[in-house]
Amino acid sequence: MPAKVLCLDIETQRAITETFTLYKPFIHIDRVIVPTRVLCFAAKWRDEDKVIFKSCWDDPVTVGGTNPEAEAAYLKMMQAAYDLCDEADIVVTYNGDRFDLDWFNWECGRLKLGRPGPYKSIDLIKTNKTWFKGAQLSLKLDWSCRQWLKDRKVPHGGTDLWHDIRWGTRDEKRAACKLMRQYNEYDTVLTGRLFEDYLPWITVNLALYDTVAGEDDLLHCTKCNSTNVHRRGSKYFVTLAGTYNLWRCADCNCTSKGSRRRTTTELRPV
Repeated sequence: MPAKVLCLDIETQRAITETFTLYKPFIHIDRVIVPTRVLCFAAKWRDEDKVIFKSCWDDPVTVGGTNPEAEAAYLKMMQAAYDLCDEADIVVTYNGDRFDLDWFNWECGRLKLGRPGPYKSIDLIKTNKTWFKGAQLSLKLDWSCRQWLKDRKVPHGGTDLWHDIRWGTRDEKRAACKLMRQYNEYDTVLTGRLFEDYLPWITVNLALYDTVAGEDDLLHCTKCNSTNVHRRGSKYFVTLAGTYNLWRCADCNCTSKGSRRRTTTELRPV
């Protein structure tokens, strides 16, 4: 089976707090009336067109207490997130290691859903920082998508969606929820497209997840799993321990190295 690659993006709702000032306030935890939470998330399996979307528009914790219906809806949303992460071999995000996945891990633990099965996290903002940071005007997802994909995030149009979802009239809330869903879903689509373009710079071996790749005696590209790979002439991959053959994939143009050392030396640098 090919690797189960899940692209993921979440949106969170603001907290409600009490404060005496708007100028750099320190807000004590006892002044938090409604904590921040996951508002919705969108997910998409690689090579599938369908975008999975789950939401909980109403606050489970309110200014007046709790909302049992919203609590049930929130648990259902987080259970869906748990099930997806539990099934995935690889989860692709943009800044997810410090935001999206932190939120999922926290909520899965807090709600006693347990820890999802192990998966490899690929955070594309780290790819950006490692390979392209010095050439970037911005590390935002929107900038990378404009430059690489000739596309962009769904614009808000100056509308405060988070406010309208919580405090807006019925029509304002309906419109805000609809736009938030479009915004969230398309972020996931863009993340998936950027993942495909970034593959040559990502350290991952997708061929490992396909049992056929280890049984047919053919060389498989580590990124797209194609068998259309060719030796890189006289160029080798050199480490402190030895040299390895390099292979180029004619389908995705990614480079892989052989598993066997071609040459080595008795002594190693220290």
